[in-house]
Amino acid sequence: MRKAGTAWMLAVLLAGPAAARAAPAGVIFQISTSSLASWKVAVHNVRNLERATGIPGTLIEVVVLSRAARILLKDSPVAPNLDALHASGVTIEACKADIRKAGLRPSAILPFVRYVPSGVAEIVRRERQGWAYVRP
Repeated sequence: MRKAGTAWMLAVLLAGPAAARAAPAGVIFQISTSSLASWKVAVHNVRNLERATGIPGTLIEVVVLSRAARILLKDSPVAPNLDALHASGVTIEACKADIRKAGLRPSAILPFVRYVPSGVAEIVRRERQGWAYVRP
């Protein structure tokens, strides 16, 4: 998937200004690590994207998979950052299967987190809709 995203961006850059104006429908970020350093980079990347491109938060999704599910807990060290992203319109989504697999209770998860049946399927769905895919 990463190569396809890179190829798409290269095609847009080589096509010239008219193609560059046809921005993707949105941008979807995949986060699959519980490393705090990785999360800080991901939050920074989302903020940079908003500032540099003017893409509003409403066109940005962060899909949380695998071991990263624990970072969505209300007492997580990055909970304030996720709250700020949510406040700017960014959608934070969790893979329902991974939440269940981790044994996490929905009541322990940040209240604004949306659940998708499969995080990978959400990424594929968005890519088919023309969204750009980023995996920081």
